[in-house]
Amino acid sequence: MRKLLSLLAGLLLLGSCYAESKTTLHDFRFWSSPERTRIVIDTDPGAGFSINQEENQLTLNVRHAKLLKSTYKKLFFKDQRILKTRIKRNKTTYQFKFKLNNQYQVKSYTLKPNNKYKHHRLVVDLYDKLAKKPVITPEKVDKKITQTKQKTIILIDAGHGGEDPGAIGQKRTQEKRITLSIAKKLAKKINKTRGMKAILTRKGDYYVGLSKRIRIAQANKASLFVSIHADSVANRKASGASVYTLSKRGGSTKFARRLERSQNTSDQFGFNERSNSKDQYLNKILWDLSRKDRDLQSQKLGTKILSQLDKIGKLHKKKPQKAGFVVLKTPAIPSVLVETAFISNPQEERRLNNDKEQDKIANAIYQGILSYYQ
Repeated sequence: MRKLLSLLAGLLLLGSCYAESKTTLHDFRFWSSPERTRIVIDTDPGAGFSINQEENQLTLNVRHAKLLKSTYKKLFFKDQRILKTRIKRNKTTYQFKFKLNNQYQVKSYTLKPNNKYKHHRLVVDLYDKLAKKPVITPEKVDKKITQTKQKTIILIDAGHGGEDPGAIGQKRTQEKRITLSIAKKLAKKINKTRGMKAILTRKGDYYVGLSKRIRIAQANKASLFVSIHADSVANRKASGASVYTLSKRGGSTKFARRLERSQNTSDQFGFNERSNSKDQYLNKILWDLSRKDRDLQSQKLGTKILSQLDKIGKLHKKKPQKAGFVVLKTPAIPSVLVETAFISNPQEERRLNNDKEQDKIANAIYQGILSYYQ
């Protein structure tokens, strides 16, 4: 009996030791945007952590942690907020000390695994503290109004970014990189056009919430909203470009509904953008007021872009399709989502990685925009 009790006690002790050393830090990732720096750590479930901030230093303590060699190499990240990273081990607790350029608002939370990430994630965001708004003089107001009248604002949205890679091709091409490259080429062409100005929802590899992309368009009084993507399906033979406009009822086809599910998932990247009842009531009013004209103009814009894309390659659908994409819900602004090609198709993946082909795609969208205004 004593031997049995001793054996059980030993097993319990062994299990306790295993539980304490169980949390493996599988990966570190950093994303830097104009308003924040995001730190993401892939962990085992139940990771215990705490955060301390003193002056210009942030200390992240992860208890009972095991740090992989491959993870260690990814820790030493620098940007406009993080100047230096140091690691200190105190028994089974790892201390990650980040020397900061300033004091920042810190938010932290954990995310569960999903269809894109197999591990649990510990997320730490460093937000710039809001500066006091400058006093706007009458001259500045007049100048701003004049500039707005002179320029037609085109909002270019590079799909995905940061924690959200988007679709991934057979050669591991990430959709987020392709969309940003084409968006920048398109913006450059627009900004060389007299009377037009392009604004990008993102200029680098960081994630922008779906509803925030809409707010950027509204804040800049955009006349058009063009979201750029590269689709992926199980069938590698699927090919060609498509253009989508907004449908309040959701996708008009099974294919469109599948696209909605893949493009509208923002909460898995640390964003919760559900609207409250007041927002829903306001959205209904805005929808009723702007729906008819916006839908007609969006269809017109989509048709013009498709006719130009048809000149440089194959079309997957010859007419604009309808789907309930969140980023297209910009009241009173004609909005389209362009699926430039299928990144899941090996031939089209190679095309999307080609700089000259990217320029052709950007130019086709640009010519479609010009044709829309003519």
